[in-house]
Amino acid sequence: MIRLASVLVAASLTSACALLPSPIRVPAPVPVSAPAPAAPADPGGPRWIEPASPAPRAAVPIAPPRDAPPSDVVEARLLAAHNDERRRVGAPPLLWSADLEVEARGWARELIATGRFAHDPRPHGHGENLWTGWGDRTWTPEEMVEDWIEERKDYRPGVFPNVSRTGNWTAVGHYTQLIWAGTTHVGCAIEARGDQQLLACRYAPPGNVDGRRP
Repeated sequence: MIRLASVLVAASLTSACALLPSPIRVPAPVPVSAPAPAAPADPGGPRWIEPASPAPRAAVPIAPPRDAPPSDVVEARLLAAHNDERRRVGAPPLLWSADLEVEARGWARELIATGRFAHDPRPHGHGENLWTGWGDRTWTPEEMVEDWIEERKDYRPGVFPNVSRTGNWTAVGHYTQLIWAGTTHVGCAIEARGDQQLLACRYAPPGNVDGRRP
């Protein structure tokens, strides 16, 4: 999720990640006669997680996205998962954007390849939600989006950024972007490497704009 000031976008990170332990240090040599200590287990997942910034970004003028039907079943399921919740709250359904999907996939691939987990710092002018999970299981598109939807337990209707029962908009920023009534298009991409899956979604026009209601 990303936050915009009046004409700005707000950013948020995944609900499925935790800070990782410090980098593993190589133990000092031990005598041949002594058994070598077991190497610490690899925790998996990204090696660097950047917390979401609560500060607003400046808005960037962008051209309206072009809509297109989802190109495969996974994209269709991601779109449906968004629109099921939007329907529940009375927000108009989103349209799929191939342009936003390409943009989201490029960033998802960069994160997977570098072991990072952070919002795209470039001035792309769109909203962004990120999710990641790792371990000996596979998540469905619906489960990934549901992690964002679960933030509604802390959501309270109001003028952004005063939309969270916790007093911190980042606790609900994925959810508010997902249901933002002024957002018309979404494009998402899932990338995987090893035991990690990563979902990136881009939204246009962006939500989480200061002084406006979701």
